[in-house]
Order: sequence, then C-alpha cells, then structure tokens
Amino acid sequence: MVSGGVRLRRPLGLPGLALAGELGTLEEALHAYDEAQDGDVRVRITALRTLADDIGERLGSPSADVSDTLILRRGEELRDGLAGGYDSEIDEIDGVKRFTLHDDTGAHDVAVVGARLRAAAAEARLHLSNREQEVFERYLLGELGDHLSRQVLAAHTLIERMNATLDQVRSSHGIGARLVWELATGSDADIRAAVALLRHPSALRTRDQSAQLRDALRRRIEEARLTDPSAGYALHLRTALDYRTWFAFKVKVTDSAHPERERVLSHRTALSQGEQRVVSYLVLFATAAAHFSSVAEAAPNAPRLILLDDAFAKVDEPTHGRLLGLLVDLDLDFIITSERLWGCFPTVPSLHIYECLRDPHVRGVATVHFTWDGQRKHLVSV
Repeated sequence: MVSGGVRLRRPLGLPGLALAGELGTLEEALHAYDEAQDGDVRVRITALRTLADDIGERLGSPSADVSDTLILRRGEELRDGLAGGYDSEIDEIDGVKRFTLHDDTGAHDVAVVGARLRAAAAEARLHLSNREQEVFERYLLGELGDHLSRQVLAAHTLIERMNATLDQVRSSHGIGARLVWELATGSDADIRAAVALLRHPSALRTRDQSAQLRDALRRRIEEARLTDPSAGYALHLRTALDYRTWFAFKVKVTDSAHPERERVLSHRTALSQGEQRVVSYLVLFATAAAHFSSVAEAAPNAPRLILLDDAFAKVDEPTHGRLLGLLVDLDLDFIITSERLWGCFPTVPSLHIYECLRDPHVRGVATVHFTWDGQRKHLVSV
C-alpha cells in the first residue's frame, strides 16, 4: 500500500496535471503527505488515505472511461491542428499520458498552454468589452438612443391622436373605443428601466441615467446573443432593441351611458358580433387617420386611402351611414366591396359606384357606373 502511494504521489507533481484534472491547488495536500513520509508505517498509511480521499473529492463522481485509443487519436488531432513551428509529443508516466507542446522557447505541458490561452482570451474579451463600452457611450446612448427616444415618443403621440379621434365617434348605441399601448405583461426590469429612460433625450439624461440605460440595453443584447449565438451582431441589435416587441396593444370598449366603465375587447366581452365589428372599424379608421396625418408631415401629398373587402358585414344598416360619414370626417378616401352596400347616405357627399353584372351564359362581366352626389344617384354608363 505504501508503494502504491508513491505511484499516486509522483503523477500529482507533474506540471499541468492539476490544471488538466481541474483539481485546484495541490501544494498544501502534497506537502502534508510528504511530511508524513518520515513517520512510521501507520502515519504514512493515514497520510496516503487522506491524500486519496482529498483527490477523490476533487475529481467528483466517476464518469465514463476513455480508452487509450481515443486519447491517442486526440493527440493526433492536436498535432495535425498545430500551426507551423509547433510540434507535440506524448509520453507516459506511472500510467498517466502526458502531452507536451514544443516551440522556440522549449517544451510546455498542454494543460499549461491551455490555461495561458484562456487567460489571453479573457484579456482580449476585456479589451473588447472596453471598446464596446466606448461604442455604446458614443453611438448606442447617442444617435441610436435618441432615435429610440424619438420612436417611443412618436408612438405615444400617435396613440394620443388615435384616442382623440376615437373620443368623438360612437356607434348608434353609444359604443366607443379607446386604445391602450403599454408595456407587455411580464416585461423584465431592463425593459421597464430602458423605456422610462428613453422618454428623455440623451442631452437631458444625467450620467447615472446614461449608465443605467447602457447597462440595461447591453444586457438585452447579451441575452439576444446567448439565445442565438450563430446570428450576426446586427441581428442581435435588431432583436434586442426592437421597442415594438416591448409593448402590447389593448382595445378598451367605452359606453356613453356608463363613461366610468371600460372593458378590454376580447372574445369574452359582452358585445354582439355587430358591436364588436363596429368597435374594430372605429379603431381601424382612427388608426389609419392618425397614421396618414403623421405621414403627411413628411409627405403632404401622400394618399389617405383605405380598402375594405365585404365592408360592414353583420353591421346594422343605420350604422353604415355613420361609419361612412366617419371616413368622410376623417378625410379618408376609400374603396369598398359589398354585395348590398351602395354607400348612398347623406353623410357621403360624393361617390362612384360600379355594379358588376354577370350572365352565366355569357363570358365576361359587365359594369354599370353610377355616381352619388349626397342626395341622388345618377346613372353614368352601362
């Protein structure tokens, strides 16, 4: 047993073995064992048992055995992958195979070289992090941060315009709608902090606020990078900084008879199908009008046109005129298709109507053209 201890102790002193086995610092444990070798057999056996238990705990539970063939194959792969000017060799000491790398400065244990490479990579990452921080300070918190601030503020302004329009429109039964654009349920602390800070342009943020925003956005980017490491940095930025995914829309139903009571529009809302459709149209029209008004600031001549297929299905006829009148009030041009809706209501000042006729025995479709002047319908051509 004592001679077996020598076979355990000698490999533990090899350079790089503790690193390769992730055993940590062995100097104290080996020194205690060496000091006990001057004692009697019982002391030496106790010291050996203590050392063996210590090494066993450091190694942890046993894993699958690795064959000598696999180890040698890994050595060949290491040698084949080395750059010019480097070489490797393998020897065996007390049953432990040891790989060494040779370069112009001599021989180095492969585990020691690996530790050096990891330290160099960590230092390089630190330099990269410092450079990223400079980029974040200059670009992310400057140009891009201001752009995000403008987008978030513009979105809030657009919502306010929509709600200002919706405040003035109701169905024939007094049903209306209001839009809510708020942080999505379950948003993490970083998103909440970023949104709060982005409400202020960079020139008005304090140094501490800029640092908080930088850290929050960096963690968002790092999360995107971990989720999809193979994606490029541009995709990571796009995924992490897409503020639209941070928010969620809700449509709240209002009632003129009970202005203090609002309900979130869903399949559980106690509304008929027709009322639900009216609320949806109100939101659609207000959204389109607010959007076109926003576009008009940069392109005054942009068309304000919406298309409605099978318009106002399952909506009561008196409401048709109110909805079309709402489109007129919002200065929206429209093209609609319908089997029964002609659009001849006093709320519509002018309209072109094309009725499509088809004879099943004749190829093709004939159109009959009418106009509406707000009071009468006129036949133009057949």
